[in-house]
Amino acid sequence: MKVVITESASVSLWPIYLYHLDYTRDYAEAFQFEIDRFIVEHLSANPLLGHIYHEERGIRRLIFQKRYNIYYTVRGETVFVLFIFDGRMDINSQLQEHGVDVEALLGGSE
Repeated sequence: MKVVITESASVSLWPIYLYHLDYTRDYAEAFQFEIDRFIVEHLSANPLLGHIYHEERGIRRLIFQKRYNIYYTVRGETVFVLFIFDGRMDINSQLQEHGVDVEALLGGSE
């Protein structure tokens, strides 16, 4: 199955990269490589691996390294990664409470 990292997912990874960059550039880049590999490897093989997070909007959540929440949706034969957040961020509860306009994030790419 094809896996697409949306622009919103790339943007949401930026604060995580900057946080890891405070340690070293090598650490930050290694983390980015590992999370990208994890997403593509696991979701292309098993797109239903993540738990249903927001049923009405078809959003699933997969957790990486017990801390990073990967929000995605499956459309046809494509997995669209919507966001990636550190699990300690308040945005996680905001998404659950208020939801998100998935179609706007996908940009009509169905």
